[in-house]
Amino acid sequence: MSKPTLLVIAGCNGSGKSSFSKALSPSNTEVFDYDKVFLRYYNQLRDSEFRDRMAHNLSRTELEFQVDKAIGE
Repeated sequence: MSKPTLLVIAGCNGSGKSSFSKALSPSNTEVFDYDKVFLRYYNQLRDSEFRDRMAHNLSRTELEFQVDKAIGE
């Protein structure tokens, strides 16, 4: 069994992270797209002054959960 790998693609806004993440990742890799997850949560939340921060926190929590799950598997 090979060792698991966590590949992090980071960069400035508009640098192509979302566009190229699938191409840069091995074919059997599940890609976590923060922007898509953030928008999903953002659109589910009621409009308020906390909406942006809540969506960010929920997205970060989901990323942490998926990393922990991947490490456990």
